[in-house]
Amino acid sequence: MNNIGQLEKLKVWLSDAKRVAVVGIGNTMRRDDAVGVETVKLLQSKVSPNVLLIEAETMPENYIDQIVSFRPSHVLILDSGLIGEKPGNAKLLAPTENMKAAVSSHMLPLQVFCAYMEKAINAEVLMLVIQPKDTEIGEGLTKELTNSAQKIVCFLVRVLP
Repeated sequence: MNNIGQLEKLKVWLSDAKRVAVVGIGNTMRRDDAVGVETVKLLQSKVSPNVLLIEAETMPENYIDQIVSFRPSHVLILDSGLIGEKPGNAKLLAPTENMKAAVSSHMLPLQVFCAYMEKAINAEVLMLVIQPKDTEIGEGLTKELTNSAQKIVCFLVRVLP
């Protein structure tokens, strides 16, 4: 992930976070579409109890009760999407911003999920969207997305509460 400005924005957004839910979204059978899920997997055992990690795959709505019960101040959604960047680069998007999903892998539109999270728990919600290289059927991230996931993990370990 080469977007230093995006990471700085994320650092500022998380600066007053008390409890954070990190939700990894994506289809694990469509290569780079799984970058959100794979990033959350890499975060396992590296964060404090003030961070809830969820590997939501294609159905984040199945985890609404768990997120609400955790009562986070912030919800960070990690997903792949066509954002007009080089593969592996990322962009922070508010839930209301228009994002074209790289693959229609979500049962419930992310904007609906995010809006519900904002209202149900009065949390700040932000999406970190990573540009995929390959979303064809297959397993494993491309080299670019593997590198991006590792950089995001290193960054989040430093800035999460």
